[in-house]
Amino acid sequence: MGIIGFAWLLIFLGLYIIFYLIVPINIFPERTDYVSIFLNSLLKVASSATLAFLWIIIMIKLRDFYMKRKLSA
Repeated sequence: MGIIGFAWLLIFLGLYIIFYLIVPINIFPERTDYVSIFLNSLLKVASSATLAFLWIIIMIKLRDFYMKRKLSA
């Protein structure tokens, strides 16, 4: 599969997690006050930001691995 294939897999996996697992989260399903809506939205934003941060770290590690492999060859 290679490094580029793994990078594409990470992109699709990240999008799947955000749109099919994080977006439908509803911690307070019966509550419609502004505080509950805000906390629910804050949780979604924090979860997505954490996932994006992890994705960036993994992509940097992949880049370093790729460069190390290409320079040593």
